[in-house]
This record gives sequence, structure tokens and C-alpha cells, in this order.
Amino acid sequence: MSFIQLQRPLQRGAAVTLRTSTTTSLEERFARLRITLQQTNAAIQGRRYASVKSQGAYRIPNKKTIAKKMGAKKTGDQYVIPGNIIYKQRGTIWHPGENTILGRDHTIHAAVTGYVKYYRDPARHPTRQYIGVTFNREDKLPYPPGAPRRRKLGLVAVPRRVEDAPATPDALSPSGIPLAVTRLPQTETAEEKSPEPVEAAVQAPAKVPLKDGNSIISALIKEKLHKRRVLQAAAEKEKERLKKEAEIRMNTRVLRLQDDYSYRESNWEIGRLVGDVGTIPGSEKTDSRRAKFRLRRRKRMCSFNAIKKRKAAKAQLREEYKARVRANREKRIAERRAFAAKAAAAAKGDASGKVEA
Repeated sequence: MSFIQLQRPLQRGAAVTLRTSTTTSLEERFARLRITLQQTNAAIQGRRYASVKSQGAYRIPNKKTIAKKMGAKKTGDQYVIPGNIIYKQRGTIWHPGENTILGRDHTIHAAVTGYVKYYRDPARHPTRQYIGVTFNREDKLPYPPGAPRRRKLGLVAVPRRVEDAPATPDALSPSGIPLAVTRLPQTETAEEKSPEPVEAAVQAPAKVPLKDGNSIISALIKEKLHKRRVLQAAAEKEKERLKKEAEIRMNTRVLRLQDDYSYRESNWEIGRLVGDVGTIPGSEKTDSRRAKFRLRRRKRMCSFNAIKKRKAAKAQLREEYKARVRANREKRIAERRAFAAKAAAAAKGDASGKVEA
């Protein structure tokens, strides 16, 4: 709102006042002008009033507090993953059971992936109630007494046939106890079928009579494809052999005598079973994208080193050839010089003989 628009009522009011009282004194005129200014003061200042009602702040009612949201967050047989909150509480109303952990604020979390179970275990405590997690929905807690604790290690159970290797006298302690027991996987028996040769496994191409140039080219192409299939079969056979060797190495267990007279595998031998970092033993697969890049970089460096070795070998052969050529040239030059000197001596002898004659 501009000040020019606000001046018009003031001028109009002043004009009306002056026209209506032409005979009044000067003080009365100024007094009337002051009243008119007071009446138009609100319009001049430009006041505005709220058009929307403001909302008040949230207030907690008396005798109430902020909700703590305690209680069960997962019901029985509900699927959970590691870290999920199962029950929030103040104090141990429920105790952590199978595959669960207790937080510092008494919150019970799931430690593994599975299904929630609420149960009691009189063998552990007569009155306590527990919360556990099982891997299968149909399992019931607590497990029977004496049953092994179930753990999910991400491995597959494979039947393994092993036999204990005989202990040698050198591998015995002073008291006659073997220091190490080697368990080898059972070797293949003679009854098992031996693998057939690669050439027999790959079917040879049928012979075609050579009549013209096209038949000769076709026979050459078939022979080349046959050789390629033989090489591929040989590579597959070599890969299978390496895989079997890796399985034998993984299944070979060396149990060493410990200080408490028990036998177990060494930590480095257990870690050796998994092979190199990021690779699966007996295969070319990798566990992660970073491991895949690392394996590719390693293969690339191996190929680069092989190229460098080949170049160095070629350079060495080239130097040896140059040295051989240089030696042969010097030998020929020496032979030529010797022959020239011999010819010069013979010519000089002939010349002296003629002079004497």
C-alpha cells in the first residue's frame, strides 16, 4: 500500500473540515485536523490481521509420559534375520535362548536367520521363560538333552570315506603315542571303470574319397575340427584331474597330538582347505567382484611375465646368433689372411728361385 493512496482521505477530510467551518478560529481547525489524523492513523500504518489461526504446540497430558513401546515385536514362528528385535523389555522378563542375544537395555535380538520360538527349559531353570530362533519352522525348543547344537555354517554335508594311515616309528612320542594321525580319502578300487583315452572319446570324422579340390578342402577342415575337439576333451580331462586332486587334498586330514593329549587339525591346515583368497578350490569361480578383479589381474600379470620371458629368450637367441655370425666372419677373415700370406710367401720363393737361376 503506497503512501500516495493514503493521502487522499486525509486531504478530503481536511477540505471538508475547512469548508464546513469557515468562521472558526485557527486552534479549532488544528484540533479537528488532529482528530482526523488519529482516525486515519491505522490506515496510514498499514496494519494487517491474521487470516489463518495458528496451531498450538503439542502438550503431554498430565500423569502421562512418552510411550516406550515395550513388548513383543515378533510372534512365534515368525521369520527373522540377524539383528531383528524380538522383544523389548525393562529387566529380564524373557531370557535369551537358542541363537539369540541380549542387549544392554535387555532387548532380545535374533543372532541367526530362522523362526522365533517362545519356550521354557526346566533343565536350565525351573521358572524362566526363553526366546530362541530355530533354522526350521517345524523344530521345537528346547532340543532333547544330549542332542548336538545346530549351527548353520553355509556348508553342504558330503559323505566322506576315510582311512587312517599307519603310524611310523619316527612319528611316536617317547611314551609310544603317535604324534600325528593322517586320515586319507579312500582311493578308487580296481573294480571301478578306468577312464577311456581322449582319442577314443572323440569320434573321428568319416573318410571322404578325394576326387577334387573341394573334397580335399573339406577333409582338411574336418581334420582340423577333429583335432580341436581332441584338445578340448584333453583340457576338460585335465580340469577334472585337478579337481579330483583338490578334493583329495581337502579331504586329507592330519590330526596332531595336542598338549591335552587330544588330536585335532592345525589352524593353518584348516585355513588351507579354502584355497587362495577369493577362489573356490578345484574351480575357477570367485566369491566376490573384488576377488574376480584380483584373479584377473593375477592372470594378466602371469601372461605379461610370460611375454617378457619369451622376449628375453628371443633376444638371447638373437645375441647368440650374432655372436656366432661374428665368430664365423672373423674365422673366415683369419683364414683368408693366412691363405694370402701363404700365397705371398710362395710367390716370393718362386721369384727368388728364378733370380738365382
